[in-house]
Amino acid sequence: MSLQKNLSDSLNAIHTSRHQTLTAFAEELGISRSSLQEILKGNGNPRIDTIEQIAKQLHVDPLELLSSSEDELKVTVPLSQLIGAASHLSDEKKKELLCAFNSIVMLFSEAE
Repeated sequence: MSLQKNLSDSLNAIHTSRHQTLTAFAEELGISRSSLQEILKGNGNPRIDTIEQIAKQLHVDPLELLSSSEDELKVTVPLSQLIGAASHLSDEKKKELLCAFNSIVMLFSEAE
């Protein structure tokens, strides 16, 4: 699979999950609507710094946007949303969330 296709699939999945207009999503990412449209169609060829900007805005590693499989996206997209929502929490609530997340990770570790 090409990097363009992976980026397109990643951003399409995130865009779909957020139920935003293209304009709102482009503004959130800090890129033009036309650039976003090209990327979503798999025709865009963004520069590395643009991919880094998009990843920063989505709170994900740029490599996740370029290398995610569909199965990984099923985990990455909700996790990205959780991180974005958590950034608005108070420090106390962030600590509570971290404790809950650690508990979940421990449950999965014990199951293996």
